[in-house]
Amino acid sequence: MAKVTVGQWVAKSLDRLDAVWRQSAQDVAIEVQTPQSKGGRLPVDTSFLRNSFAAANGTVPTAPSVKPESFTRKDYNFSPVAVVLTQAKMGDTVVFGWGATYAIDMEARYSFVRHGVQRWDQIVSKAARKVKARVTG
Repeated sequence: MAKVTVGQWVAKSLDRLDAVWRQSAQDVAIEVQTPQSKGGRLPVDTSFLRNSFAAANGTVPTAPSVKPESFTRKDYNFSPVAVVLTQAKMGDTVVFGWGATYAIDMEARYSFVRHGVQRWDQIVSKAARKVKARVTG
């Protein structure tokens, strides 16, 4: 069996910790954005609320607050959120939010954010299992 130095063990541990927090952040973002039609809590009518979701590193994200007249129902694109998560470093404050002016009212009615936050422990545990399976499997 190969000898592992303390420095190597620490580096591997930090890499795994980083992978768990990234996976957890991504998973909670997916959870709060999952439409009711797919088992989540987010109501989707015109898709504007879902498409006003954004992420930012160290600041409040910006997104359109009012649906433009030209807006048509479309599938949600997770790519901008994934880019923020990819560029963030462990210890950064990544903020998720919705630009739609009625997002607060929808949260009060459907609790899509509160439900995701209440499940944080389970989300992190699941992310740790995913990372462990990737590393050891």
